[in-house]
Amino acid sequence: MTLLAAGLWSCSGDELWDQPGTKADGAISFNVGVESSPAQRAVTRAGASDPYYAMQAGTQVRLRVDGIWKRKSATVPVSQKTTCKTLAAQSGSQVNELSFQDSEMLYWDDYGTGDPDNADSRAAGLSILGVAVDGKDAAPAVADDAAWESLDWNLVTDGTDVLSGDIIVSNNLTAYKFAERNYDESRKMVFIHPLSKITVNLKAGEGFTSGTVGATTFKFENDPTVTLTNATTLAAIADPDNDYALTKGTVSIKNANAQSDGSKATLIAGTTSTTDETITVIKQAVVYPGTQLGATDDDVIAVVNADDNIYYIRAKEIHDAITAKGGHTDFKTLAGYNYIINITVNKTGIRITATVTSWTSVDSEEVHPVINVNTHVGDDGGDKPSSEFNRFAFWRSESIGSDYQHEATPAVGIDGTTDWSATTTLYWTHHNQHYHFRGIFPVGTVVKTSGGRQVVEVANGPYDAATFPSNFVMGMPEFSGDDYMCDNEDHAHVDMRTAGICARTSAINLNFRYMMSRVEVKLTSSEPGAKDYVDLKDCMVELVNAGTDGNVLLSDRSALVTLDDQTYKLNGASGSQVHYDDVIVPQTLVNTDSSNKVRFKITVYTGTITDYDVYYADVAPIKVKASGASVSAPVDAWESGVHYVYNLKITKTEIKATASLTDWKTVEASEDVWF
Repeated sequence: MTLLAAGLWSCSGDELWDQPGTKADGAISFNVGVESSPAQRAVTRAGASDPYYAMQAGTQVRLRVDGIWKRKSATVPVSQKTTCKTLAAQSGSQVNELSFQDSEMLYWDDYGTGDPDNADSRAAGLSILGVAVDGKDAAPAVADDAAWESLDWNLVTDGTDVLSGDIIVSNNLTAYKFAERNYDESRKMVFIHPLSKITVNLKAGEGFTSGTVGATTFKFENDPTVTLTNATTLAAIADPDNDYALTKGTVSIKNANAQSDGSKATLIAGTTSTTDETITVIKQAVVYPGTQLGATDDDVIAVVNADDNIYYIRAKEIHDAITAKGGHTDFKTLAGYNYIINITVNKTGIRITATVTSWTSVDSEEVHPVINVNTHVGDDGGDKPSSEFNRFAFWRSESIGSDYQHEATPAVGIDGTTDWSATTTLYWTHHNQHYHFRGIFPVGTVVKTSGGRQVVEVANGPYDAATFPSNFVMGMPEFSGDDYMCDNEDHAHVDMRTAGICARTSAINLNFRYMMSRVEVKLTSSEPGAKDYVDLKDCMVELVNAGTDGNVLLSDRSALVTLDDQTYKLNGASGSQVHYDDVIVPQTLVNTDSSNKVRFKITVYTGTITDYDVYYADVAPIKVKASGASVSAPVDAWESGVHYVYNLKITKTEIKATASLTDWKTVEASEDVWF
């Protein structure tokens, strides 16, 4: 999804109406930025880290701007269309300016902005629609007004220029008011992807040594072909019964969605990059939402031809990732999602990668919490894994709750696979033996016994974005489908999630994730000079009634608070006095005793150390802001692996907390290739 920041600016008011030759309050102009996470459905909040990258220079944007002007008609909209193009972004900038020809410019007075008789309509604001394809010098042709509601849109199926089908649309500005023309949030256009994307990352592996295609160590001799089909033989690719990609339908710019007409096609993914240093060839395809990515785990979803070596890609790995992500029905694609399938192609087999689950970000919706203001108190007194994830401690036990032993320290290869050659080789002693496995990183993390349970002691502390991990991560086996069932010595089915994993030849997938919560607080106030402005140059943010120490259990990765009801001072990030970023022991925020719940205490020093104001704001329950596809989020607790962002606006009379849910919505499967 992309965001378009629309800057509608001007210089004066209604008095310009009677001045001949004057365009009331100037031209309507725009700035454009593309959000760096295409699948994200969250409007950026003031104070958040900049999530934009610039559109390609020369991209044409088609706009329709509607309003009502009583002098012309009390009910019929004044509707005007125009086009503009993006200019090259300045160095370091994440937005583009837009270039208009003189004949294409729109002016506020085109909609009666300066007409005194148009006050009611002017207050109702303008409705703005937009459409573009990033990088294309011609916007999609919208032939008439009806096409803004239903635009015929066929996608590319032959692999050529596949991203030309990646249309983006905007409909969020339905009441853009003249009085709000200088407010960034009010004039911001949100462009979204109404379609779905499928990305296949191909990496040449062992056996591909003589090619020239790609920038990785191993290369292909020819550009591989990736065909999206359910065919299980080469001859069956031509059978229409094996087509599953939805490629025809209509796009509604007005409603910001896409609707397939049900037509299915065999689709060849197009090459979008051969210059990545870790991926040999990146293949992509754009499809309509509702495209079925295999009905069962064993269904073929793609056929890869790499230098005449044929590989059939099954749906299991992407199904596992979709199930973990949630929000889907029957493994059908959703609008704004990018489904990434990672494949290392070896002439002798496949390689499965393990990844670390990055922070899931949760911001609160804007609320108005209860505030206690003391004018004078007292008298004297990140995500990755990266190259740093190169080795982890491997623990195992025959009991899920205790007796875990650190028995090996395997290395992690540059491609994410596990290398056991430099450590102890582990075996099952017999077929019916069951083990529970855990992975811990960093390797030196201390495991202790507390209350008969093995735990890692944790404590609140600063978040360090430059260090991986910012705190420790723990891995547990990941199961999907019926993989968690096996037979015991009596030939009865047992659940390996509780009984342990039985002897097997297939790989054990350890899913690592962060064990702490990440809490980020950003303070803002009104503009300097405003009556309610608060100078934040010297302030302190604390958690009161909070847990500061705890234990993370090896048995299930749950966290227990061991030191509660404490006051904890948050740490400023990068020396900032109004930006705080910490890792916090996962904990419940709302206790049965409402007077003892976790709260923010913000102390703003207004002079000396004895002259300060104190503000209080509750941290829960969190009201999650809607952001496209529903995403489950905690409302009364800070959970492990979740990044909570609080945007607190402090004025002399209130604190305003801005809250929304940020979810990258990228579904990425581990690697899988089948012959």
